[in-house]
Amino acid sequence: MEPVRIGVVGAGDISAVYLNAIARSPALDLRAVATRSPLGIAGMATRFGARAATVAELLADDAIELVLNLTPGVAHEEINAAALEAGKHVYSEKPFALSHTGARRLADLAERRGLLIGSAPDTFYGSAHQAARKALDAGAIGRPVFGTSFLGLPGLEHFHPNPEAFYRAGGEPPFDAGPYYTTMWINLLGPVKRVFSMSGAGRTERTIRRGPRQGEAFPVTVDTSFNTVLEFEEASVSFIISLDVVVPTLRPGELYGSDGILAMADPMFFGGEPTVIAPPTPRAALTTIDQGFATPNRHDHTGRIVADYRGAGLVDLALAIRTGSKHRTGAEFIVHSVEVMEAIVKSAASRTVVDLVSTCERPATIDSEADAALIALTASPFDLAESAPAH
Repeated sequence: MEPVRIGVVGAGDISAVYLNAIARSPALDLRAVATRSPLGIAGMATRFGARAATVAELLADDAIELVLNLTPGVAHEEINAAALEAGKHVYSEKPFALSHTGARRLADLAERRGLLIGSAPDTFYGSAHQAARKALDAGAIGRPVFGTSFLGLPGLEHFHPNPEAFYRAGGEPPFDAGPYYTTMWINLLGPVKRVFSMSGAGRTERTIRRGPRQGEAFPVTVDTSFNTVLEFEEASVSFIISLDVVVPTLRPGELYGSDGILAMADPMFFGGEPTVIAPPTPRAALTTIDQGFATPNRHDHTGRIVADYRGAGLVDLALAIRTGSKHRTGAEFIVHSVEVMEAIVKSAASRTVVDLVSTCERPATIDSEADAALIALTASPFDLAESAPAH
């Protein structure tokens, strides 16, 4: 197919990952990278065969069909709206907006303009999560009853050189790491019906632990720990996410059913080892190698080898633009996902149950034959050897 011509807005820490994914995919043609100071990124843009531009210049370029928004979360709604007003399709890093109202407005704008929108996270496209979804749908654990997820970190300042945004309004855990988990559960169980959450904060000040600003202190102005119950049609999920756990603790997810237990992989990555426990059969690992997006391709910050194909959702959207297919993070999925994020924070602040007004369908599963083009056109944005941590 003819590659979709794309412009990228934002050149922060995640940009290199996406720029690699775009440059290596035959489905995408990078034309421009835009920031507030384009002279500072001229070398990077040239390296990827594009030009540096201002946001206004990028949006005015009629050759660009799709805008990838990699700006900080608090700027997403403004940039996404401007791109849609300029007649561009939009794929945005999460969150697409910071409120259900904002996400709904953008979805309606896209529909009026005949444009498509998509959003990260796309990790649920991964082999581990697809295998878990298919096992659940096949009845491997019977009727789902309840689930749990727990993510505890000592703070993003331990590995992010500019962490302040994660400790201000709009950067709280439910809007940052939280979407990986809520998206995983929506993929498994469908839309959330209601939310109840409690929250708190361990510190009023944090200190940057790495990078050129190491040792610099900054204030914490939002809650950093959330204890939430998500109610679905068939099951409820207890979800705890915290930046106040001194030793990193990860329990990605377990879904307890009438006939067994489904243990999920880390939703921040595409691969992993999901398992099913269904007595009297012993614990059994699910087959993932034939699901797509399964091959480990980088080391994470702890040195663990993981599968990470960020950009799969972007390619899925590009295929939808060119072929009319239905991509998996469409408007209703985005609006509902944003409302869930917002509801977690809103419920904690008000100490009340929040009933959701939006809904969505579960995304279609990845099929190795039907989605052969998606799998083939999604390139690894990483080189395994180059990502190895220095010793």
